[in-house]
Amino acid sequence: MTTGNHDVTGQPAGTWLPSLIGELLGVDVRDVPADRPLGELGIDSLTAAQLSVEVEERTGVNIPLERFLGDERLDDLIREVEHGPAGGGVPGDAVPGAGPAEDTAPGAGA
Repeated sequence: MTTGNHDVTGQPAGTWLPSLIGELLGVDVRDVPADRPLGELGIDSLTAAQLSVEVEERTGVNIPLERFLGDERLDDLIREVEHGPAGGGVPGDAVPGAGPAEDTAPGAGA
């Protein structure tokens, strides 16, 4: 694992992430546009899961698989891998929709 914009091999995210997407989709990296929604590229749920796992293993940044399927652009994901999630925080720690755990033990919060 590493921090910043490089993966464990030292390559910047702007190099390895488009290459990885191209490899998984069976297309040339030049055919992976950075400014179009990823959902338009034909990424299916299995490929999205592979991408999510690979990004986290390489960088420690958690990108939920749903983000590879929708309107998110490659530029947006590269920026997040390079600089962490929008709004600050520690990469990999934020889970959308997850709030703080509540203590439900008897007497908690009393």
